Amino acid sequence: MGIRLLGIAMLVACSAIAQSPATGASGGQTPALQTELKKLAADAELLHSDLPGFACTETGVSEAIKEDERNPNKNKVKAQVQFVASVRAERAGEGRLHESLTLSEVNGKPYNGRKFNPPMMVEGGFDQLLDIFLPERQTCFNFTLSNGRIDFVSLPGTFDRKQCGELGAPQGYVLFDKAGNVSHMERQVTPELARQVHIVDFASADIVPTELAGKTYPLPAKVVAEVPKDGQVLHFEATYTACHLFKATSTILPGVAPVPESTPSPSHP
Repeated sequence: MGIRLLGIAMLVACSAIAQSPATGASGGQTPALQTELKKLAADAELLHSDLPGFACTETGVSEAIKEDERNPNKNKVKAQVQFVASVRAERAGEGRLHESLTLSEVNGKPYNGRKFNPPMMVEGGFDQLLDIFLPERQTCFNFTLSNGRIDFVSLPGTFDRKQCGELGAPQGYVLFDKAGNVSHMERQVTPELARQVHIVDFASADIVPTELAGKTYPLPAKVVAEVPKDGQVLHFEATYTACHLFKATSTILPGVAPVPESTPSPSHP
């Protein structure tokens, strides 16, 4: 049975944290770092609370890989499922985005509504993508700014604080494009902590500005995630294209009168 993991928002760090003069948590931050963190906080809050319902085409592959520690070229793919689907994200009652998947192709063939058993699936990479940078969570990290990049590492002893522990004590980095927009994010969590908070160990995302309902949101164009499990590495990779505002539709059955609205709906241009 495949597993669906939450919290791809916690992204991965493949490199050591490089120190520079623009470093520190809260009090030790330079004005330049503070400016960038404020912009990231605004982006994170926009995704977390304001992102409307939308749908994208998701093209992905899920694999279980047996790694050869001596020779990576001899790694063996033990299981693989390729798929194309429409992923729909809608606000649930508690205010978080709920993601649902409607498959159209599995392993290059039209989906027949039956077998779909990928080694791993992930969710949570839309509204939770930049949760690390929410204002209340920035106190969990030390940040370093240098050359269009911010590295972050969890501060010692913060895992026991609720707003920090939910993230799994990650370390990682974000990159910015020439226009100053966040364009890439990676983060790494230890396997032990990842299991405790139910997130993937490694995740990365390529991020692009996406317009929905007249606003621009930083959404993932590509996501990669990995989890070690039972002597194998579960690998998930997906691209997201043709993202558009999702509008629910309804059909009035013959002979059924529609219920009149108590207040008129606002008009839109």
